[in-house]
Amino acid sequence: MPKKDEHIGGACYIGLSSLLDLGRLSCALERAPFPLFAFKEGKGTRIAAQADLFMGTPIFYYFDNGTVDEFLAYRITGEGEEVQFVSSASNASYLYAPVIRVQRMPKPLEEKTGFMDKFISVEVENIPSLVKVGAYKTLFEEPPLPLFAFQDGRGWVIGTFARIDDYEEASIFFYARVKEEPSGFLRYNYDRITETTYVKRTDEPGFHYIKVVKLTAPHPLVEF
Repeated sequence: MPKKDEHIGGACYIGLSSLLDLGRLSCALERAPFPLFAFKEGKGTRIAAQADLFMGTPIFYYFDNGTVDEFLAYRITGEGEEVQFVSSASNASYLYAPVIRVQRMPKPLEEKTGFMDKFISVEVENIPSLVKVGAYKTLFEEPPLPLFAFQDGRGWVIGTFARIDDYEEASIFFYARVKEEPSGFLRYNYDRITETTYVKRTDEPGFHYIKVVKLTAPHPLVEF
């Protein structure tokens, strides 16, 4: 959290490529789904989840949708994933992210651009090294860190934000450059850590999973 003498002078809003990515970010593999904030943006509705904080700046990931309801329902089925807005949380087969409708975000949480402070970035040699970064929290019975994927001028980048201690200023973006478009979940096994693949479901026995969340553009707080 920001220090008492710090002032939140705006938030960073980062677009997601689909509603499914928002559902995966807010629900998949989490102990409890993230709450979502919905507010008018242009002619549509912006649905955003706060997923991080860096140098006193709240980081929201969002998707602009034409309509919204009381909950975002998400589940993984045998064929893949399902996501939809629903009026009630009555089906136990889904996870539900509550939608909090606000008239407008307060001024300190309005969108800000031109960030001076950015995450330090570290390129790892391969995907297994990235998996080790994203999965280390599972050793403490916490959900794995999400992997964020986006394209820059050189191709696909996939990476995760990890803190090297308890201070947000010490966060680092560990990433790898890949030729294949990342999608769904990255499946891995500690006994065969070099064998990883992207899958659409998380119920195969003997494997662990890290969710992949695709952005519409390069992350604005990452500097290579």
